[in-house]
Parts: sequence; structure tokens; C-alpha cells
Amino acid sequence: MSHESSETFADQVRAIPGGEHLEMCYSCGTCVSKCMIQHKFEPEYNPRRLIRKAMMGMKQEAFGDKTTWLCSACDLCYSACPQEIHISGVLLAIRELAIQAGYTTFLKTAVVDELTCVACGLCVEVCPYEAITLVEKPVMFRGKAVTVAHVDPNRCMACGLCAASCRSASIGLPDEFSNEAVIENLWEWMRSPVVEVTE
Repeated sequence: MSHESSETFADQVRAIPGGEHLEMCYSCGTCVSKCMIQHKFEPEYNPRRLIRKAMMGMKQEAFGDKTTWLCSACDLCYSACPQEIHISGVLLAIRELAIQAGYTTFLKTAVVDELTCVACGLCVEVCPYEAITLVEKPVMFRGKAVTVAHVDPNRCMACGLCAASCRSASIGLPDEFSNEAVIENLWEWMRSPVVEVTE
């Protein structure tokens, strides 16, 4: 006798707060027409496609879909939705299941230099996604536990506000502006040969 659960992927999504509206979407496209992510950042962003994958039980495909990781829950789409659905709730429910399954975002999320972080909390205050907290942890070379900023990569949307607010340049996005990069560029400029201009 088989005791396997008959719960579907759609059932799992509906069981998470916000995901209960999964079947209410009529795929009219209003959400996509209002979405800044789709228009300005990622043309492949498509909540309707992701919801269809969830309904069809395409779990791995849904977890790997960029749309799963890009919704910022700004809810610009909500006011225009004829069904009055918080599509962000459905998308975040799928993201939560993806995190539980061990998937991670493809975004290059913010990182903290724990050796220079002074735990002022500015980054915590400005983060619109509540992705940053102050935690106490042992830090190499300091010899004791200290309070530093910590980024939850599953919440971070790589917007860069934390980097803009940090007075000690201790937090930022990988491959973006950094003090070290500026210094290195200056050294490269100084090491370059001088070209004499002759008339």
C-alpha cells in the first residue's frame, strides 16, 4: 500500500499565506503592464508564466524561473488587478518553497565587510526589503564577538541603497563601485607611461 502524499505543488503554494490566491489569476496581463521590473530591468519577468508553472506542477522550472526571485512586492500591480489579487503574495509563496528546497537567488546580493563594519544600523534603516539585520558574531582578527550587519540573500534585491548609505563603505554589491577599485584605478593611472606630446 502506498502512503505517498497526494499534495500537489499548487497545494503547497496555496498553503503559504499569500499563495491562496493562486487560482484566482485570469492571466489578463494587467500585472505585467504595470510592473517596473518587466519594463526596466528584466524582459523575461512574467508572473502569468510562473503561476501557470505552479498550476501545472512544474516545480523545478518554477524555482529556476527569474520571476520567482525578482518580485519586490512593491504592489504597483495590485491597484490595477481586476481580481484584486496581491500577485506578489503568490510569487513570494513560490519563492519561499524554493528557499525551503535549497534554491538560491541568481542576483548578486549585497555583502558585508565584517572587519570594517561599525554596526551603525544605517543600512538596516534604509533597506526597503528588511534584508539586513545587526547580529553579534565572532569576527576574525578582532578576537571577540562583535555586532555587524548581516544580509539575508533571500530577501535582498540588490538595489544598492545599503551601499549608498554606508559611511564606512562596509557593505555593497559585488562588482560595483568600491573604494578599493578607485584606489586600484588611480595606481594603474600612475603606473601608466607618460606620453609626450610633440608639435
